[in-house]
Amino acid sequence: MMMLYYISSMLFLMISKMMMVMSLFMLMNKITYFMEWNVMILNSMNINLFIYMDWIMMMFIFTVLLISSMIMLYCCEYMNHDNNNIRFFYLIFFFILSMLFMVISPNMISILIGWDGLGLISYCLVIFYQNNYSFNSGMLTILLNRIGDVTILMGISLMMTMGNWNFIFNNKMFNLMFMLMIMISAFTKSAQYPFSSWLPAAMAAPTPVSSLVHSSTLVTAGVYLLIRFHYLIYKNDYIMKIIIFISLITMMMAGFSANFEYDMKKIIAFSTLSQLGLMMLIFAFKNWELSYFHLVIHAMFKSMMFMCSGILIHGMMNYQDIRYIGKLKYHMPMTFSMLMISNLSLCGMPFMSGFYSKDQILEVMFFINNNLIIYFFLMISTGLTVSYSIRMIYYLMFKILNFNSFNNIKEFKLMNYSMILLMFMSIFYGYMMNLLIFSNIESVFLDMMEKLSIILICLSFIILNKLLNFIKNFKVMYFIKYFFGKMWFLYNFIPLFIIFPMNFSKMYLNCYDKGWSEMIFKNSLMMLMNKMNNFDNFMNNNNNIILMMLNLMILMIIMMMMM
Repeated sequence: MMMLYYISSMLFLMISKMMMVMSLFMLMNKITYFMEWNVMILNSMNINLFIYMDWIMMMFIFTVLLISSMIMLYCCEYMNHDNNNIRFFYLIFFFILSMLFMVISPNMISILIGWDGLGLISYCLVIFYQNNYSFNSGMLTILLNRIGDVTILMGISLMMTMGNWNFIFNNKMFNLMFMLMIMISAFTKSAQYPFSSWLPAAMAAPTPVSSLVHSSTLVTAGVYLLIRFHYLIYKNDYIMKIIIFISLITMMMAGFSANFEYDMKKIIAFSTLSQLGLMMLIFAFKNWELSYFHLVIHAMFKSMMFMCSGILIHGMMNYQDIRYIGKLKYHMPMTFSMLMISNLSLCGMPFMSGFYSKDQILEVMFFINNNLIIYFFLMISTGLTVSYSIRMIYYLMFKILNFNSFNNIKEFKLMNYSMILLMFMSIFYGYMMNLLIFSNIESVFLDMMEKLSIILICLSFIILNKLLNFIKNFKVMYFIKYFFGKMWFLYNFIPLFIIFPMNFSKMYLNCYDKGWSEMIFKNSLMMLMNKMNNFDNFMNNNNNIILMMLNLMILMIIMMMMM
């Protein structure tokens, strides 16, 4: 079975290299392919499959398959002793196929098939470890993602007025309701506020799933969908204002929640949530190229961060509280070095991959003449990113390792090998992409104070994080921890929106299906049939000649009238 993981890893790696070369070729020669394949003809009805190939699609497939290749190699050792590793392999494989099917298609019907496949298989992966916590997390995940599936269906019905489901040809048509449906679908899949609660809950899945699904593929599908529809969304300012407002709230909420969280995987999940908000924000300012640039770079170092956390959890016997993990620089130097690199790239450390996209986003935001509140929230979110990254490094590096007798901390050879390529991508990928593909993004020139303000904000939030450690035992801090730990009470509000429709449907079932309709239709028909049966028995048993003659006369009158 492990050989199957290894073969699929090598296959995905070779295909990803081909996709990278084709992406550069298409970009430099400005080539786009649109292919239509007639799958079958059923009762004079053509069933066609459409494929749209450009450099955006090729680059995204390269990112997905490269990370998938490393995850498959990672699973050779991580899932080696799991009893259900065959089921896990098929779930991961079909998830990748669903993702590719969604990416290559310009047709809303085909996108729906891939979109539904992503939601269904991600639910199966979240409940892979069969316990109550996984079942609750899976139910929350699939119910919130169903909202996006419904809006995609409504968007398909609205596209019927355009006469074509291939959205690539409808660039001159604008339907406000259709764009709202696409926006809500992107929000649910990318876990934007108020649909954010499913992403931290989905950390109940195995760590390779978190690395592939919840960092670089599933959650970025919403951003990718918006990028595909950017030429329509940019025609309406109200939609962009909604995206700006929602993305800022998501960044703030995720940043604060990560600073009060102790679960290692949830901290990284909140980090993903914050970066998705940043992608949405720069997209809403009509700069989709920069949003896409950050998307592909973020996928590299965030997947490696999840893989490093998986090694730590594997070594700590499934224990993932950062308060009990420490002194990793002595026990796991290679894993800790890779975790440091991914954290520094996330913070935007100069000349790391994340620096080339994140610093450029902040400079473009400074250059745009816009509301001061947007800059204020953006700077706070940037500072919070540095704060929770340094906090996690501090706990893992300087704190004392607890529960030493219950752990199996060591370097895992094959897992470390699978992260080496991602480590190099986390360091050099941003520089390469900045030269090869995204060099046409406009340069921004700021004065010295605006340049230094980003560094000063980050340093001030590191100091603020240290101050919070001194006042963490104050009574007011208990409420603050509870407030941010519950994602601004989003965990409490979201079930209300689920419970109300469920209670309403139960009331409808009891009052209508089992109530009025039961009494009117079923009982009334039964009473009528019983009366007719009793009348027939009365006629046959009593040999009532008068009534028989009366029935015969009525029948003859009816026949004469018909003649």
